[in-house]
Amino acid sequence: MIKGLYTGAAGMLAAQTQSEIIADNVANIRTPGYKGEESSNKAFPEMLMMRTSTENEIPGNTLIGGIGTGVVVDQITRMNVRGVLQTTDIPTDLALTAEEVFLVVDTPNGERYTRNGQLQLNSEGMLQTADGYPVLGEEGPIGPLSKNFQVDAQGGITDQGVTMDRLRLVQVPAVGLLREGQSLYASNQPVQDFAGNEAVLQGTLEGSNVNLPGQMVKMITVMRAYEANQKVIQTHDATLEKAVNEIGRIV
Repeated sequence: MIKGLYTGAAGMLAAQTQSEIIADNVANIRTPGYKGEESSNKAFPEMLMMRTSTENEIPGNTLIGGIGTGVVVDQITRMNVRGVLQTTDIPTDLALTAEEVFLVVDTPNGERYTRNGQLQLNSEGMLQTADGYPVLGEEGPIGPLSKNFQVDAQGGITDQGVTMDRLRLVQVPAVGLLREGQSLYASNQPVQDFAGNEAVLQGTLEGSNVNLPGQMVKMITVMRAYEANQKVIQTHDATLEKAVNEIGRIV
């Protein structure tokens, strides 16, 4: 009976983690370049139940069957699908059209990677993210730039007919991405410079790839699973109460 309490609690914890992931996806549905995440569950090892008997004074075990011991969130997977491209005609808006390609930005914690191309120019004309982190080119921070700078499909930056720099574009393996918030990622895998031809669209933003109706359906499913496991715990709790307060009093 106590095993049922642990199984129900494990199911509730897994459902809680799943609901937090879904809530995070919904909260970032308007974040440019955001990639939604999904979780997958795995079962704890199943235990075999044996009945021990001494029939005819000969010890023996009879296999009854297996019993589950609950579930746990196995892994969280990033959905590496490009979001819808939206034309804005704003020069500082850059969309990355190739998957697994990221801009490189300089942060206090070192170089980080982002697909959020909603950039801006600071007071000195340096290209930076909305959070104020410098965007890096092949020669370092990019700028100063005028408001009429141009970016070609290969990431080359020109301003008033002068070649300024080229965006530093890297390919990061999906399995190596470590999310750090603020649309930034680190990587525990080696990154490579982008070797393709076209990867940038100026005056365009890549939207989030989160599908709101799909997330709502998943949230309903997760909440029902949470409530079912909660009911299991309540049932076991009521059974334990009867065993302690009623059966014990009769004996």
